[in-house]
Amino acid sequence: MMFFEAVLRQKNKNAHAVCGDYCVCERTAAGMIYVVCDGVGSGIYANISAITCASRILELFHGGMSIRLTSETIAASMHRARTEDIPFSAFSAVMILTDGQFTAYSYEAPNPVLLQNGHATTLAPRFYTAGFEVIGEVSGALHIGDSLLLFSDGVSQAGLGHGYGMGIGSDGVSDYVNRIYKPDDHIALLPQRIMEMCKTVSAGNYEDDTTLALIHCREAKELTILTGPPSKQSMDRGYVSDFMDMPGEKVICGSTTTDIAARELGLEVVTLSMGNAFGQPPEYWIEGIDLVAEGAVTLNQVYNILDEPVERLSGSSVAERLCLMLRGADVIHLMIGNAVNTAHKDLIFKQIGVSVRKATIQQIVEKLKSMDKLVIERYY
Repeated sequence: MMFFEAVLRQKNKNAHAVCGDYCVCERTAAGMIYVVCDGVGSGIYANISAITCASRILELFHGGMSIRLTSETIAASMHRARTEDIPFSAFSAVMILTDGQFTAYSYEAPNPVLLQNGHATTLAPRFYTAGFEVIGEVSGALHIGDSLLLFSDGVSQAGLGHGYGMGIGSDGVSDYVNRIYKPDDHIALLPQRIMEMCKTVSAGNYEDDTTLALIHCREAKELTILTGPPSKQSMDRGYVSDFMDMPGEKVICGSTTTDIAARELGLEVVTLSMGNAFGQPPEYWIEGIDLVAEGAVTLNQVYNILDEPVERLSGSSVAERLCLMLRGADVIHLMIGNAVNTAHKDLIFKQIGVSVRKATIQQIVEKLKSMDKLVIERYY
């Protein structure tokens, strides 16, 4: 499975505490949308304009609009800002499907740059009208190892007034990458090198809010968690079979779920730890599974510590090890059984602060999404 890793670098305009550019990333099972918005002017007003534009794009997209119609609608609405005092923002928006096919739209924004087979090329969009405004459209495909660069005009206009008549432009970015980038270079360092170049050609300053996002295509690190019995016992075999067919690392959370998996696989469950009085839940072992643990308590503990600094996660407990696995994965598949465990309704669970499985899972999902993970849920 492909994963599209986003590396963002931003610098505020000189002497400004707030950046007038704003970026958002949204991942779904269908693909990824990435938006770079550049509010008019600088400082707080520009920041508000950019945030407003990005929020509107995501809201329309969530409402079922295609990325094309969304971009056209937002661009057309900006025409009012030319004569009225309402927020104005340039933007670039790209939709990348799971197979790497992408379409990018630009409104008053620099052309994107594609880095493919070690060579950078400026993508020339097809321009057309959206209402009274002009929008650019470009399509292509990302393969493993390819990258797409989106940036604000703080990058493309770097050098303006310092020997570059209109700034370095998107072609200047492509030329710079082709001069300095080597196939064995760490791709995640490239955005910072481009940002430093922009500062250098502008006499050591950032004379506008400067934003650059690199979207890199690589193999995904996948993790699947099986938790909770399915709603019907007749589904057990298919539930476990689907789990074993998943790529990447595999985790089982739940004592009953563990028993179901062992029975369907014809394997023995070995108890590694019965837990202790300090709240460490039991841990088990099944051949071929990377981690097997109790469910409700483990998941609650994972939620509590998932966003702790990674250096604090020593791996001494099963919850810490699961957190490290989640932090290291790009794509997390959650296979969730719909059976209700009546024991989890006992008052003792509330007394010790243990939420029911489904509620805890949704809390974990929100944290994982905030960490730029793709989370795919399947219910049985």
